[in-house]
Amino acid sequence: METTVKLRLNELPEQKTIDLPGGGYIEKRLFTDKYNKELTILTIYNGRMAFTVLPERGLEIGDIVVDGETMSWERSGHYLLHPDHADLQARNGIGWLDGFYSAVAVIGPELFGTPGEGLTLHGTGSYSPAVAESVHISCTGEDIVVEGKAVVRGCSGSSVFEKEIKMVTKKDASLILREETTWNCSDAEQTLDDGYHIQLSGRYMHDGGRYVLPAPSRTLLLRDSAPPEADPLRIYPISQGKRPIRCYQYVPQPVIGMDQLGELAPFVQQLRQRHGVTAEMMVNDRKDAAGFVIRALDDFSKSLIAKEIDESFMFSFEPCRTRPNRMSQKHIDGEAFVLQPGHSAVTQCIIGVTRDAAMIGALAQAITLAARK
Repeated sequence: METTVKLRLNELPEQKTIDLPGGGYIEKRLFTDKYNKELTILTIYNGRMAFTVLPERGLEIGDIVVDGETMSWERSGHYLLHPDHADLQARNGIGWLDGFYSAVAVIGPELFGTPGEGLTLHGTGSYSPAVAESVHISCTGEDIVVEGKAVVRGCSGSSVFEKEIKMVTKKDASLILREETTWNCSDAEQTLDDGYHIQLSGRYMHDGGRYVLPAPSRTLLLRDSAPPEADPLRIYPISQGKRPIRCYQYVPQPVIGMDQLGELAPFVQQLRQRHGVTAEMMVNDRKDAAGFVIRALDDFSKSLIAKEIDESFMFSFEPCRTRPNRMSQKHIDGEAFVLQPGHSAVTQCIIGVTRDAAMIGALAQAITLAARK
């Protein structure tokens, strides 16, 4: 009979490693931001991969380390802020960038995209602390699960959404399945416009690489005023110096056969939607390391990539519900997803990294075939 171990965050001792049955550990520590405010950092290690979870920041995933190698972007701790120190309306709605640190940052739920109309650039989910007593870690068999609830602050200052957040990994795996159930806890219908900003551009990408996307290059729409590129899928070496930010939006196509691909298979098989599943990947020039994102198109039907070399090396995936327009335009175009009072919506997203060359090749081939449809 399998033994279940359940540990609550607010009962964990600080700076002490708690071993998990069958291997792995969890650890809680406090981080003091530049304004002298404390945040909790929860580390989960499954025997191969360590990832951090930030309860005060909507249970975001802060860092991802596999076999001792940081596979997510290496962002200075100077950027990690308690949400009390971020003015989301600052600088014409881009205050969201204050505290922009995480490997997997949540966007929405009120808006993703263009600020204005009383809304901020990427919503308030990243600035809505989890309810401390709700956060717990459980270990059953091969699964390690982190769960908790967050009350979303909302652009108006009044809470209109609640989120139940669940992250699952397996012993010795290099993937995480993140699931969110978002409830409309107000007495009026609300537009739900969520997604993720996912940074998997660790040092393995610093010498250059490519995006592998399930959409033809000609369909990528450049959103910024930066000059066009000959190859929008190129990831430039950091040694070539700074590059202006460029964001491309596109509509991904379904990718077939991922439920048969080695380490991917058991995670893909846990998706509620097994049809209409897509994947996006970045791979280095040596083709020996990659990061990828997998989810059902019913959850997030649109995508962006964001590229920039500035004070950091930022190359990201942004699975999302809608194109990054103003909210009024989303409604005009019929893209807005409306949630009635008391109703909920569930999304799932797999975040993974690998140095398995065979799996990199197989996944790249599957994505490339989808782009040709």
